[in-house]
Amino acid sequence: MPRPYDPAVPSPAESPPGVVRDCSYVLGYHGFVYTGHQLSSSMTVRHSAVLLLSADYTPFQVSLRGGKTVSARAMVVPPLVARGLAADGVPLLSFNIFPSHRAFHIFCAMHHPGVVALDRHAFNQLDAVIAAMVKGDVSFKQAEEVFELAVAEATRQLPPAPAPDPKALGLIRLLDENPKLSLDELARLFGRSNAAMSRMFSQVVGMSLRDYQSWQRQRRMVDLLYTPRSLTDVAYGAGFSDSPQFSRTFSRWYGKSPSFSRDPKFVRVFLRDGEAASRQDAG
Repeated sequence: MPRPYDPAVPSPAESPPGVVRDCSYVLGYHGFVYTGHQLSSSMTVRHSAVLLLSADYTPFQVSLRGGKTVSARAMVVPPLVARGLAADGVPLLSFNIFPSHRAFHIFCAMHHPGVVALDRHAFNQLDAVIAAMVKGDVSFKQAEEVFELAVAEATRQLPPAPAPDPKALGLIRLLDENPKLSLDELARLFGRSNAAMSRMFSQVVGMSLRDYQSWQRQRRMVDLLYTPRSLTDVAYGAGFSDSPQFSRTFSRWYGKSPSFSRDPKFVRVFLRDGEAASRQDAG
């Protein structure tokens, strides 16, 4: 079994009566899987691509700005597309594919701002383990395997995309080592004007420099959120100016507050075995 996150609670947290806990499988920098039965939300925008799968084939709805609504049993939402979700009562899995995942460029190549409905039956070989994931009854290794298999099937159903530009790896490595680099500094390093550097970054990475740096804050937040640190410490550590800004941004990303998302009464969070303990000790 994967090791559940429990922020210094001496005994297993009990859910309120009638509440079925969500599950979150945190898969490092490649992404995570979130499951639940009440995942409806108003408009959210994420840097990750999102694959939504109904565990029992009940359809759900995604609404886009402008009024378009798509009903499906499986669907891909490209990165940075604002969407609302209506899925109350649907056992739903949300596979979040981060920019560092090798298949991310395929989702970036999707037509914006659309979503793509997929053939849910093409995922049916995963049905048993998907149902177990909703209950929190799989090993961490199984969760990682299902994530990769589901992403592979989703990309198989999408139009082919050009291979990522080799320059992207260099830019991402540079920003990982120097996360506060400004556009001016990048332009000087590459001998380009600011406008040319901005265009180059968007073309090769798949999002603007500002959006990528926002994603880096999100990635640091993932490192810190499931530790015993206070939300204020998490906010500052992830690069936010204060806790309210962090909470507003988190809600805009995920449709839930950070306090809800790490409350063991409502969400079971699973980290790689051995990783949970080290993260808690770091706090």
